[in-house]
Amino acid sequence: MTSTAIPAQGTTFSIDTSISGGPSFTAISNIKTFSGFDGSASEIDVTNLSSPAKEVRPGLEDNGQFTLELDRDFSDAGQTALLAARDSQTGKQFKLLLPNGENAIFTGYVKKFSMAGGVDQVVKGSVDIRISGSVTWAGM
Repeated sequence: MTSTAIPAQGTTFSIDTSISGGPSFTAISNIKTFSGFDGSASEIDVTNLSSPAKEVRPGLEDNGQFTLELDRDFSDAGQTALLAARDSQTGKQFKLLLPNGENAIFTGYVKKFSMAGGVDQVVKGSVDIRISGSVTWAGM
C-alpha cells in the first residue's frame, strides 16, 4: 500500500465548555461531514508610478469558516454548547482531532446552527463557525 491518505472516519470535533482556567473540550456528537479553513489572504496593491505592471503583496491571513453537517441530538452537551455560543455571540475555542493524531485548535464564532428534515429522514443540522485569528496545528 502506497497511499498515506488520512481516513476521515474517527475524526472528532469539540468545543471548549470551560468556565475558567484551561480549556475543557466537549465532543460534538453525530457529525456527518466537516469542511473548513477556506479563507485566503487579501491582496495589498503596492503598484506605483514606476511599476511596469500591477504589483501586489499578500495581506493578513484569513482562515475563513468551518462548517459541520450533523444529525441533531437535543441531549448532546456539545450541540447544546454550540447553540449557547451562537445565542451569546461569544467566541469559543474549537478542536479538530484527526485519526492520525494531528489536531487543529482555533477560536471562532458560531454564526449559524440551522435545522432541516423531511420524509424518511432524520432531523439534521448545519453549523457555520467563523474563524477568528490563527489556526494552530499540532501532533499528539
